[in-house]
Amino acid sequence: MTAEELHLARAQKWAALRPAEVSAASLRAWIGELGFVILPTLLEWSEAAPELLESELAAVHVVELALWPGIHRYAPVELLHYVYVSVGDRRPRQDYKQQAGEGKLSWLAAEVFETMLAAAAPLTSSQLRDRLGAERTSTLGVERALHELSLTLKVLRVGHSADGRNAWRPLVELLPDVPASTSSISLVQAAAALISHWLGVMICDTEEAIAEFFSPLFSRSRVHAALSGLEAGREVALDSLDGRHAYRLRS
Repeated sequence: MTAEELHLARAQKWAALRPAEVSAASLRAWIGELGFVILPTLLEWSEAAPELLESELAAVHVVELALWPGIHRYAPVELLHYVYVSVGDRRPRQDYKQQAGEGKLSWLAAEVFETMLAAAAPLTSSQLRDRLGAERTSTLGVERALHELSLTLKVLRVGHSADGRNAWRPLVELLPDVPASTSSISLVQAAAALISHWLGVMICDTEEAIAEFFSPLFSRSRVHAALSGLEAGREVALDSLDGRHAYRLRS
């Protein structure tokens, strides 16, 4: 297969998946099919996409991931277990304290997280600032702490509050079964699951391209081990892409 042929095949596949109806359910199903979608892709579909996306985030049908530098990607909640295994905490209600003590997490981020764990509802950065004390920190400081927490999926953005500000909740409060994934799914198994989904969307790809995309989640050695396991299990087949070794899902 040539790169040009692959580009055409992908375009045809993605066009077939694109919903004809503009609705929250269609958006949710489409993100479920594609996985790791960026907002410009959704906007090309409909100007209503941002509003629909916010409602899906609030319902925790879709999750926003800030793991790729400078990019927010949107994924179905069904994939979150595998993503969490790569970056999340085993004991989210306790681990943050040790991380702060070891300098792996700022003390402000730890305080923000502790405050959110004690809250009964989503909080915005200004509400968190008020609870921590306006004399101790700023809204900007809290927003930086929330971003820091989002990098290890301690918190999820759950749409907007009534005043239009971003609202946040601890993942362990929203989806308490997800942290348990760390003891039942290995890193290689998580990588294999996400790579299988990726190949289902991308049709065919090289190990180098797969490793580059998933670099915020897995090392190259994990990606290699996952692909080897998928090949041994006859779940993927070797292909050629412009003369380079590539992989595709077996039909």
